[in-house]
Amino acid sequence: MASTPNRVAIIGAGSVGSDIAFALILRRLAAEIVLVDVDTVRCHAQVQDLSDGAFLSSTRVCEGSFKEASQCDIIVITAGAKQRPGESRTDLLGRNMSILKAVLDDMKPLRPDAILLIVANPVDILTFFAQQMSGLPRRQVIGTGTFLDTARLRIFLAEETQASQHPAGVVTPPPILLN
Repeated sequence: MASTPNRVAIIGAGSVGSDIAFALILRRLAAEIVLVDVDTVRCHAQVQDLSDGAFLSSTRVCEGSFKEASQCDIIVITAGAKQRPGESRTDLLGRNMSILKAVLDDMKPLRPDAILLIVANPVDILTFFAQQMSGLPRRQVIGTGTFLDTARLRIFLAEETQASQHPAGVVTPPPILLN
């Protein structure tokens, strides 16, 4: 069994990034979480809040630089522009490609065995380009959107066909229970 990663960097201290950090704290999946955001005031506030919430955990939460993040075991990129009302994911791509490129450029060189986890949208396309821009092997660059997009498609199809979102024979994973 592989050991638990010691350091996880989260690029983007907004709602998604801070939620991921809090989940890592609750599950005790990292010894250290390095939070990075271009909005240093937000980042500092999130680190303070997360540190307060980590009082029952041995996880250390700190602010860091892009260079520090580049040397972590796992690097989660949540940084990205929000989708505007009426804007397609394709339209969002240009703005988030610029952000992704800037983030990866600021982190170079990346630790060669780092795992890069892409959460920003449109996740599949950004994951493809993150692998190319980072220079990391494909097996080390992972996108998280497929499950969420599958769930959204299932809901859409259920609404359109007036069918159940949970058809017979489909196993829904149980909720995660915290110890």
